[in-house]
Amino acid sequence: MQILGMGNAIVDVICKVDESFISQNNLTKSNMKLIFDENEFKNLLSNLKIEKTISGGSVANSIVGLSQLGNEVGFIGKVSEDDFGEKYEIGLKKENVKYFYKKKVETLPTGTCLILITPDSERTMCTFLGTAGKINENDVDLEAIKKSDIVFLEGYLWDEGDPKKSI
Repeated sequence: MQILGMGNAIVDVICKVDESFISQNNLTKSNMKLIFDENEFKNLLSNLKIEKTISGGSVANSIVGLSQLGNEVGFIGKVSEDDFGEKYEIGLKKENVKYFYKKKVETLPTGTCLILITPDSERTMCTFLGTAGKINENDVDLEAIKKSDIVFLEGYLWDEGDPKKSI
């Protein structure tokens, strides 16, 4: 394989909303909010009509682009065995990206980014990393890495996630 990416597997969930949805949910229009509370995320999601889902995440997006340019590519990213995890895997395969991760039921759901589009085409994003932020050495296919010419790692993998409280 020419290029193997490893990063946060995030399903982009495209939803059309009106301005009132943004204000009612205390969101800042045109910004990205990282959501750490699973219940807060589920509450937001339950009030939305999903238009489209796309396999995303910073490195995965780059890997898809490299595939579209004719490169042989793969991706390692952690998803749960849930509806969004299934859609994630199907989306990568449609883009000719070899997906090196065996889904299983995880404690957290698949990582998701709600992309809320208002009538003026502005987007407001709400990202819940879910299980994507919990990738570890047990999730990595070492053979895939050894057989790759280039390994492209996502910088966010070095972030510890939840912000630390100062003492």
